[in-house]
Amino acid sequence: MCPRCGIEKETLIHALKNCPRARAVLMYGGFNNALVEGCYRRYVDWIEDAARSLDKKALSDFVTMLWNIWNSRNNKVFRNTKDEAWVIWDRAVGLNREFRIFNFVERPMIPKSDGEKGWQKPGAGVVKINFDAAVDGRRMSFGLVARDHEGFVLGGRAGVLENQAAAEWAELQAFAESVELVQEKRWLKVELESDCANLVNQLNKPRVDFSTYGYRIRQLLNLVDSCFTFNFVWAPSCCNKVADQLCVWAFKNNCSKAFDMDYPIEIHDVILKDAIN
Repeated sequence: MCPRCGIEKETLIHALKNCPRARAVLMYGGFNNALVEGCYRRYVDWIEDAARSLDKKALSDFVTMLWNIWNSRNNKVFRNTKDEAWVIWDRAVGLNREFRIFNFVERPMIPKSDGEKGWQKPGAGVVKINFDAAVDGRRMSFGLVARDHEGFVLGGRAGVLENQAAAEWAELQAFAESVELVQEKRWLKVELESDCANLVNQLNKPRVDFSTYGYRIRQLLNLVDSCFTFNFVWAPSCCNKVADQLCVWAFKNNCSKAFDMDYPIEIHDVILKDAIN
């Protein structure tokens, strides 16, 4: 049982998010309400969602806050001391401030990269599909775009579903839409790219996971004829901007759209930038 609330079994997602003591700290800090109230089965899915929705500074603050929540949990277990939410928050804020000052004064241990990595074109004869999903309360959106080895758009989809789903299931829905598009267009050699590490790992090892999630992945893969060749690739979110913007577009317009070369004008600039990289 959780040593702080005694309500349910302690897991990582419970200790750092669902426990009332942890939730009080997150709410005191004013973090994104969707991150606090959202339903996540795995801790890694919560972190991936945070990485997609927060900027670099906010994400750094978020991670520091989680570390301090964990320290508070350890104080309760090993010292039987109870920290108030505002105390934990103040510690995290102070630590972040000291860390930023140190980075200004000292040379960073990990050098900054020269530039942001961009979308990578596939090999000749291969169609590359980038897909993504987003969750907003009881709705989810998906976006996917297929391009050839020169960066030209071949087709894609974007849409909104009234479905309260965890982030990993939303990503799986985007993958299902991608598979359906591949079968519809009869693209035989396809590279599927996503910034969801958990999904990509499971797609590459579909027989390992015997959960409902793993079963659904195997079910989708079994629907595909053997003439299709898939390659599943993970890429950071900076390489998946088109799919991400399609998710935003779908939410904004509250609609679904399938397109060939007549893609939404909102993604034109990103498409062009990727093509000339």
